[in-house]
Amino acid sequence: MGFFRARKDIFIQEGMNMEYKGIIITGTSGAGKSTIAGRLCEKFREFQVVQAVTTRKSREDDQSNMYQYMSKEEFGKLDKDRELLIKAIYRGEYYGITNQALKIVLDNSRVPILVLTPESTKSLEEDSKERGEFKFFIIFLDASDDVLNSRLVERGEQINKNVEKQRRVDRIYGKDCLYVISNTGDVDIEDTAQLIYSLWGYRDRGGMLPKQVIELMVKCSMLLKNAEIKDKVSGASFDLSLGDQYWQDGKKRILDNTNPFIKLKPGDYVIVSSKETADFPRDIAGRFDLSVGLFCQGIILSNGPQVDPGFKGGLFCLLFNTSNAIISLKRGQHYATLEFIKLLEPTIPYLGKYQGMEDIIDYLPKPAEPSVITKIKEDIDALKSAKWWEKSLPLILSILAIVAAFVMAVIFFFIEK
Repeated sequence: MGFFRARKDIFIQEGMNMEYKGIIITGTSGAGKSTIAGRLCEKFREFQVVQAVTTRKSREDDQSNMYQYMSKEEFGKLDKDRELLIKAIYRGEYYGITNQALKIVLDNSRVPILVLTPESTKSLEEDSKERGEFKFFIIFLDASDDVLNSRLVERGEQINKNVEKQRRVDRIYGKDCLYVISNTGDVDIEDTAQLIYSLWGYRDRGGMLPKQVIELMVKCSMLLKNAEIKDKVSGASFDLSLGDQYWQDGKKRILDNTNPFIKLKPGDYVIVSSKETADFPRDIAGRFDLSVGLFCQGIILSNGPQVDPGFKGGLFCLLFNTSNAIISLKRGQHYATLEFIKLLEPTIPYLGKYQGMEDIIDYLPKPAEPSVITKIKEDIDALKSAKWWEKSLPLILSILAIVAAFVMAVIFFFIEK
């Protein structure tokens, strides 16, 4: 029940009826929080970073006017006078944001952007929820360990166990954030800024995601993992590719370069996987359906097509061949189309047993047997190819059995008489 209440709090806090006061950009150390915030303000004039105060020395990568540098005595006076909206200690240095700094941005009719550590964000959430006034739109930035380590080394920081431990703690917090964006070296900073702008613009709206937003989210490792966007995104959908795992004739099988085809016999079925895996925020659901090309060949998709909000894991579906011909499915081909629907407000995420599962075996409650229709067809084909007496023998035996049953019935009838 404790977990449910926590999720319910998030649900209420991020509801459509809430007017967000601003954006919090948080994330792991080295994820580029300040850089992204600065570029967002340069690109879109409606945003403004709320200046923070810190006791650390300035760095070359600090954005202009991002920090006000001061002594620990000056910081302590701000804290004593209750002028700090939020405060934190990181590696022996003090960080904070004053109430006055936030007021300045609001008075300028700009959208405030607060750049905070996950610990500070969590503290601000907890303090504000007690007063029922937490109204910030949270974006969590992350990157691979290699990218993060490289960035930290470039700015003269050491990678040790404390850094790795803090990173794990930060990511645990990030799992509860509505949007987690991967800010790796292969993602253009312009795309990341444009995505945050789009997410902010759609914060209180629902409907199908358009092409531009789908492309931006996939580029930043949202919605789908292991996905390419070139020639995959149309006006409002994504073309899924046939993955390597599939289940046929009661066995798990794997496609590779030497065996790239699935041959689907008439009346047979196969459970196939997508190359892409789902990583849905809890305010986005998905619906997928079969490609028109396969449908016109006589293939139908048999299982339910919805992907629940917050689901993370493999995408599988059952295909059934209703035609009279063998149909071949090629590894990597477009076989289904996925649509994304943004909810009017975030909901409790998918919490079922398949969360995080990517192996097809995990989705099968018991061994799936070959199609009964295929078995019947094979028996009929065998009967067609048999000799005349082999074909007639089952019929003869059936007739004899019927005659015998009739004779016995007549005998019993006269005995009773």
